Amino acid sequence: GKEDYRNFKIDDRPIDLPIERTGSWSTGEFGTTLEDVMSLATKAAFKRRGEEKMAGRTAVVFDYSVAQANSHWTMVSPDGRQYNPAYDGAVWIDTETRRVLRIEQRTTAFARDFTISRAECKLQYAYARIEQKSYLLPSSSENIGCMSGSGACTRNAIEFRNYKKFSTDSNITFGK
Repeated sequence: GKEDYRNFKIDDRPIDLPIERTGSWSTGEFGTTLEDVMSLATKAAFKRRGEEKMAGRTAVVFDYSVAQANSHWTMVSPDGRQYNPAYDGAVWIDTETRRVLRIEQRTTAFARDFTISRAECKLQYAYARIEQKSYLLPSSSENIGCMSGSGACTRNAIEFRNYKKFSTDSNITFGK
């Protein structure tokens, strides 16, 4: 129900992982994107579009829009500046389970002096079997970012697969 972002450490020492600073990159595939769009603070305006088949299931499709003043979708330019643009999108909700099967969002406006001119995000969910149980999890994501003036765009495509369960047992004992 919650994503966790933190610096990795081994034996309480930071490890040297490359930090992504260019191109299209994302966070939020496991829930924070959905949580933010559905949050009261975002004040998304929803309008029912109709029904569609999605992954063999019937889904109700809602179009939505978010004003720039309520946006929490953060764009980071190559020079490190940040901007939260207005955006719109759509969400597909399974009519039977009431679970989200897909969410899309695309920017509608940027500040004139910002180096990014367009961004899109598409996130698809599918059922995955883990130890004989079925879980609705991200199956794919695509993020596109385009630069102002040059028309150059970057694309980050993610495919989630081979989900596995990891577990351990532990005992805690206290002296005296």
